[in-house]
Amino acid sequence: MTRAFSLSVLLLCLALPVIAQTTGVGDNRLTEDEREAGFRLLFDGQTLDGWEGGGCWSVQDGMIVGRNDGTAPTNYLFRKDSFGDFVLRASCRLEGGNSGIQYRSQLRDDGEAVGYQADMDDVREPGAHSWWGCLYESGKRGVMTDGWVGLAEKVVRQGEWNECEIICQGNHIIQRVNGVTCVDIEDSAASEGRFALQVHGGLAMTVYFKNVRVHALEPNELPPVGEPGVPAGWTPLFTGQDLANFDVVGAQEAYAIGEDGILRSEGGKNGQWLRSKRQYSDFILHVEWRVSPGGNSGVFIRSAAEGNPWETGHECQISNEQPPRDDLHCTGTLYGTVPANPRPDETPEIWRTYEIHCVGPRITVIVDDLRTVDVDSAEVDAIREKPTAGYVGIQDSHTGPGYWVEYRNIRIKELSRAEGM
Repeated sequence: MTRAFSLSVLLLCLALPVIAQTTGVGDNRLTEDEREAGFRLLFDGQTLDGWEGGGCWSVQDGMIVGRNDGTAPTNYLFRKDSFGDFVLRASCRLEGGNSGIQYRSQLRDDGEAVGYQADMDDVREPGAHSWWGCLYESGKRGVMTDGWVGLAEKVVRQGEWNECEIICQGNHIIQRVNGVTCVDIEDSAASEGRFALQVHGGLAMTVYFKNVRVHALEPNELPPVGEPGVPAGWTPLFTGQDLANFDVVGAQEAYAIGEDGILRSEGGKNGQWLRSKRQYSDFILHVEWRVSPGGNSGVFIRSAAEGNPWETGHECQISNEQPPRDDLHCTGTLYGTVPANPRPDETPEIWRTYEIHCVGPRITVIVDDLRTVDVDSAEVDAIREKPTAGYVGIQDSHTGPGYWVEYRNIRIKELSRAEGM
């Protein structure tokens, strides 16, 4: 049976945008919670060991990539092992065409996969809806949770990264996209089978997969319960409700949360920064922000509790100051130590996204999908001695009265330093 969304959950999901694009080999790691729960990686970020399939598949920059120029037939990349009850998680990105993740599936002699498929569909036609997130079973029409068609265009980011989760336990099947449940049914068509990634035939397209990991469920083990709108593996630091996950350094009145769930800091109110309650070592940090004309702020990483956070750790600069700051002090830099190259757009009053990766000594800063910094801190004199663990934080509006900065959807994904498949 299909389980309908409640109105309150639906409204919450609409209010929570999804994760922007991330990049690189560093993504193919387990979170600390996943490693403790028994997840294992199915893709090492470098090879297709453990997979088998046609020539349209390759590994590039830490991603499994499948391509079709529009003339090739449907092609699958199959895992060699088989699973019954499990939790599968993967980051997925589709440019054009149609793709999907097969599960509890088998490869027929004619090259077609038989079993279940979590669909991915890059629909562009006006008035048409995407089948992203629906479940296809061999020979049957797609199945989705009530309300998903109208919700999908708010939740799915066409052409960008989306976080997918598939849970199978006995006859119970759940599919989630970016933390939102799109399939929740009972079905007994297949109880075990293989995973596979699809490139659809006859369509010009490119599909990307990374961070593919699985946890085999025991017969009586409870599957994970998702937090609506929060992709699996991520921890919300600010969701528009309160500042419970931060300590306020400076004046409390420098920060206000609006009815729209946006955090706003006005200049000239003696704010300093919001410091996370705890410290982090290896992680991916997602922050959405916009700044006023002439404004200045920043995101702090690996900073100490005392002292200037941009000195004890690093500041990922946010600026629209005029005249524009130089390449060492503009948006997208590690402020004053590592320049932005290339330099991002700094047009004010536009929502922008930071994806900040810290993996050991390596720091990567991504502004709206543009990688502005990618550096091994051990090779840069100015930051070689800085710590590889510390607090994350949000700077106030670091200019005078009349200037402001706003933040929303601040999330962190902790990564385990232990490697291995």
